[in-house]
Amino acid sequence: MAKDNQALVIATKKNYLEIYSPDILNRQLMEIRNVDDALVLSESNKEQFPSIAVIRKDHGSQKVEAIIKLYLVELCELVNLKRPLTEKQIDAIAQEVVSRYYSMTIADIHVIFRKAKNGEFGELYESLDMPKVMKWFWDYFNDRCLAGANLSLRVHDSNYDKGGNMTPERIGKQFERLEKQLKRKQ
Repeated sequence: MAKDNQALVIATKKNYLEIYSPDILNRQLMEIRNVDDALVLSESNKEQFPSIAVIRKDHGSQKVEAIIKLYLVELCELVNLKRPLTEKQIDAIAQEVVSRYYSMTIADIHVIFRKAKNGEFGELYESLDMPKVMKWFWDYFNDRCLAGANLSLRVHDSNYDKGGNMTPERIGKQFERLEKQLKRKQ
């Protein structure tokens, strides 16, 4: 029985890396280019592109850190740095991201590294260090919070009129939802 469990763990690890490797994610998320795209995708597809907190809960911190480390290694290889990140810096960045930005999703991580590869966070000046990378996450997280607030306001505005009353469409949806709940209880 122990051999079966060990084989399952190995298969799960391999499958996990195949699903969340930067190469695979870069192909799957080719159209995701900014915060708004990542928010919409994450809301519509939470199972495929979960938050860091969900992955950490389901698979452990090391798995999430591994994704971030793979992205960091890929970035260092692609941007032609004279002074790339050290292994210790990569480990520290991954741990810090997982502990601070756990509400971000895999799609958000993808967008951050995509922007970094394309120079959207500014010039790297042939070197990369922890403060630069953490600033990217800080800036992106602030943009994400603003985008989330704006999205929430748009949803609110579509559900309520200027007087703060529910729109007829919203009332109908609420009624349908309550009706379904009542039927399930019967």
